[in-house]
Amino acid sequence: MREGKPGVGTVANWGDFGLKLPSGEVGVRIESGSLGQNMEVNKYIFREYDIRGIAGVPGVEFESKVVGEYEKWYGSFPGITIDPKVSNLIGKAYGTIIKREGGRQIVVGYEVRPYAEELKKAFIDGVRTTGVDVVDVGKTTTPLVYFLTAYCQYDGGVNITGSHNVYFYNGFKMVKRDAFPLFGDELWRMRQMIVEEDFEIGERRGRVERLTGAYEIYKRYVNQHLKLKRGLRIVVDCGNGTAGLFARDFFESIGCRVVGGLYLEPNAYFPNHPPDPEAPCNLEDLGREVRKSGADLGLAFDADGDRVGFVDEKGHFVFADEILLLLARDVLGRHKGKKILFDVKCSQLLLEMIPQFGGRALMHRTGHAPIKATLRKDPKIILGGEISGHFYFREDYFGIDDGFWAGANVLRLLSGFAGPFSAMFAFIPRRVRTPEIKLPCEDRVKFKIVEKIAEELAQNYKVIGLDGARVMFDDVSWGLIRASNTSPYLTLRFESVSPKKVIEMKNVVADILERYPEVRDRLDRENVYSLKGKLGYV
Repeated sequence: MREGKPGVGTVANWGDFGLKLPSGEVGVRIESGSLGQNMEVNKYIFREYDIRGIAGVPGVEFESKVVGEYEKWYGSFPGITIDPKVSNLIGKAYGTIIKREGGRQIVVGYEVRPYAEELKKAFIDGVRTTGVDVVDVGKTTTPLVYFLTAYCQYDGGVNITGSHNVYFYNGFKMVKRDAFPLFGDELWRMRQMIVEEDFEIGERRGRVERLTGAYEIYKRYVNQHLKLKRGLRIVVDCGNGTAGLFARDFFESIGCRVVGGLYLEPNAYFPNHPPDPEAPCNLEDLGREVRKSGADLGLAFDADGDRVGFVDEKGHFVFADEILLLLARDVLGRHKGKKILFDVKCSQLLLEMIPQFGGRALMHRTGHAPIKATLRKDPKIILGGEISGHFYFREDYFGIDDGFWAGANVLRLLSGFAGPFSAMFAFIPRRVRTPEIKLPCEDRVKFKIVEKIAEELAQNYKVIGLDGARVMFDDVSWGLIRASNTSPYLTLRFESVSPKKVIEMKNVVADILERYPEVRDRLDRENVYSLKGKLGYV
């Protein structure tokens, strides 16, 4: 079981990614955040939930068209911020944390992306210098790394992934024992370790072994805990992410017939649509295929498989907060009095309806890592979710975000329901809401801008400052503006009982936003939302 065979999947030619290798050139081309004698690294790769930046290898530079593509969305191109040397240092810092907490062995996987194998090799080498052993599971999803860490009782787990970001990103999602997230202050402490070269040196180099059958362990656990009452016909869209290596087999193993598989072959360039199931525009192909095939529903996953999105049998997009209400009503039928956690971007209906189901509603700041930390500290939380498509299950599971597990639970509910998927949401009152709106704004200014806007809005409205500014325009009407903790943009969302009220709220916020030229897009003042913005809906 511990002797390996190569992983499966594809690795594209680097020329497809707008990269060129200068002949005879050596060294690492890093335009910003280069490593000095004091081991300095770009501070912006250390984000709230994980480490993420522009990936590269020695002797590689990005062509002007790629730089232009980045700057169209995000502002000034920072150059390569994560290369194998940086990855090695991150491995040393992570191994040091594990070693100092008494750990001896971790599990490491990676998502199919440019330079992922080079970054993984360098990271593992760094971990080994601390004396910590590594179990390499190869190409995999992030939830599978979390699952193995918790179920197999490893002392930590890391997946090398760029998540839903475009192809020139890569990074590290890291957990400790019991899949407890490593985030926030600990990530900044890792950076300080690198700057000060504060690393553990093992008495021996850590060993590396390859774990074969990791996915089979996971699938066996799922099949022991989830049963469908009838077979369902589904379509799956993986957006050419790594989740596509496993999706068809996984859902067929629990009793579904996959009548359509879209973009299951990993291609790190993501040529068909961004691997982000939160945005309705990314699920249009899925909706068409569901209608064409007569499937019961469609499921879409992000590149590393920790998020899921849904379309109903008519091909219509279903917001994740409606999915969370469906799941909450189900689980509270068995666990009265428990808490349901949801992020600040979710519908006001969760606050209104969860008590009706016999539960307690808990609004929380956005982010998979802080949410998982809260779940572990508060045993009364039975279920959590975010509008982005992260869902966290405590019943029969480990409190981790897993798109496959969430999808299987929704399918379990549908298999016991006599009507179509769309009819399952008839109990939810109608509200008009926008998708998440993303406005480009550079990392160095985004938090300060949100702070100033929140202060101004608080002069006339009730503002919930849990995470950015959730502005209550009346008892059921609200708008949110916050700075993303993972990418250089602001996120906004609005909800009310009528289109007129949503547009009115958007205009109030637009009046303020347009005084900030650093925000490089404008809200649509005439429609609830439209697909015009640089990053999607406005």
